[in-house]
Amino acid sequence: MKRNIYTLFILFTMMLMPTGVKAQNANKLYAEDGLLNHLSIGLSTGLTGAGIDVVMPVHKIVTLRAGFSGWEAGDIKFKAINTATEITQTQLVEADAVKRSQMVDKVELAAEPNFWNVFLLGEVHPFKNQPFYFSAGLFVGSQNFFHFRNTNEGALDFLYDANQKVEDYNRVFRTNYPPIGLKFGDYVFTADEHGNIDVRMKTHAVKPYLGVGFGQHIAKKHRISLAVDAGLLFWGTPRFVLNNDTEIKSSGKNSGITNVLSWLNAWPNLQIRVAYKVF
Repeated sequence: MKRNIYTLFILFTMMLMPTGVKAQNANKLYAEDGLLNHLSIGLSTGLTGAGIDVVMPVHKIVTLRAGFSGWEAGDIKFKAINTATEITQTQLVEADAVKRSQMVDKVELAAEPNFWNVFLLGEVHPFKNQPFYFSAGLFVGSQNFFHFRNTNEGALDFLYDANQKVEDYNRVFRTNYPPIGLKFGDYVFTADEHGNIDVRMKTHAVKPYLGVGFGQHIAKKHRISLAVDAGLLFWGTPRFVLNNDTEIKSSGKNSGITNVLSWLNAWPNLQIRVAYKVF
């Protein structure tokens, strides 16, 4: 991903190079007040990922910044406890499907993080001689922040069969036994009819952003500028859903992962941006 972003940056810069040379020859490197009279292209890295963007002024104290940022890491593998091993109810333990599921204690899961967004930010520079600014806008992009799946494709049919037995028992006898699946904190990830775990941690696609920064997005006296941003993307309270978009309910109250997700309704951003002033 980073290689593609850098390639795009180089191509975009080459396309606009004649304009930049003309501006340099005219000796207009100083950022005068004006509307859309300057342009910078930047590369950034931080908690919202690696990105590329463009910045233009729309007022003497306001700039607009638009771009793309994102990251995609490799699988994070871990062992999850099979909740069937915790069943003690005689009427369930005697069922063949439940007996078979209790033969496996733990199952390996892989969690794949994925986060990308396009964004549009308005940035206000209220102090004429100070490089502080305030920013606000929207990030729009991925909803699936984490994707959980079993590493052995189609191997969890025994969990699906056992969970079907529990659901049938609850429906017939009006009991409320918890589902059979793999434990992740206060949640139980159940297998689908194909014998797989397919669970996503979802957030909002549209994420309002508020932040502050220090530095310059459009250099005043030189071509290269540097800025640091810090802020919050408000993406709503994350939730776990199955592949049929059914939400998984927590078995705990204000504890463990449930407690963490209850206050993690915003994603923090700390970003460093290096920019080149085209004109």
